[in-house]
Amino acid sequence: MPRPARTRTTPRTAASLAAALATTLTLGACAPGPSTETASAPAASGTGTFPVVIDHAYGTTEIPAEPTRIVTLGLSDQEPLLALGVAPVAVSEWYGGYDHATWPWAQDELGGAEPVVLNGGERDESNPPLEEVAALEPDLILSLYNGTTKEQYDELSKIAPTVVPDEEYANFAITWQEATRATGEALGREDEALGLVAGLEQAFEDAAADHPEFVGQEVVVAERFEPGQSIVRSGNDVRARFFEQLGFEVPSEIAGATANEYGEITVSDERMAELSKDLLVWNVGDAPERRAEIEDLALFGTLPVVTEDRVLWVDDPEVSGAFTWGTVLSLQFALDELLPQVADVVG
Repeated sequence: MPRPARTRTTPRTAASLAAALATTLTLGACAPGPSTETASAPAASGTGTFPVVIDHAYGTTEIPAEPTRIVTLGLSDQEPLLALGVAPVAVSEWYGGYDHATWPWAQDELGGAEPVVLNGGERDESNPPLEEVAALEPDLILSLYNGTTKEQYDELSKIAPTVVPDEEYANFAITWQEATRATGEALGREDEALGLVAGLEQAFEDAAADHPEFVGQEVVVAERFEPGQSIVRSGNDVRARFFEQLGFEVPSEIAGATANEYGEITVSDERMAELSKDLLVWNVGDAPERRAEIEDLALFGTLPVVTEDRVLWVDDPEVSGAFTWGTVLSLQFALDELLPQVADVVG
């Protein structure tokens, strides 16, 4: 399953961010009230300007009036929506198994809303649940952190105005900044969304300024999903960018290989020594038992980064989840939790 990808500000975003930084953002609370297949959706925290016309990879979508029944199809699309004070009527499950597919860091924003989890919580990227979506009578469909095809978009557009990313952000390549901006644009509240982006980017800048010892330190962010190899996060991966935003350097090549389109570098156990840099981060929170498996590997205990106690284990499921989801909501939680741990290990 692809993970949140590249963290980058587009020229369009950069121009709007400059203006957004000069304003003070005030967000309203998410309106409470349950959402079911027949219930009315919660009201937005602000009023947008409509109609909105959005250009994207598959053409143009017009949203004629402020949407009130929004379906999110992307794996984390509900979070920028919730950050803007709007609860969807339906969401897609990624992983975690929380009620309404909402992790703890986003539950306050969800309030009393009860969005439907599509397809019974099962994920089928090749077949969006068109009939279920249509029955919800949405007036907007967001499919941003997703792999929506042109054919799927055409079918979804018959149900309601559908927003997909620009071509450069298609197929799970959208950044948290762009997902937030695009969501705000669809709500007619792009400046407000860019204020959220500016606020989180400032939080990372402040954290980096408070820890000059991070600058120039080389970090490897690794995960393990099957025997015999590990995955290193680099390039366009949000977990790698998390540390880059704190001042660390993330290698673009490990064991002679560069990252694929999802920011993954596969490293065999025979070349595990390549993981020994200034800091080694293991993200194992989705399966904490993997820590023992990694520590039992023959080469692991011999690595200088291990013998010098410069390994950070991200083994708390909620922290690991926030680190992996990589949204405007989850990253603040991850930053608050991980920053003191990183500082303690780097010393």
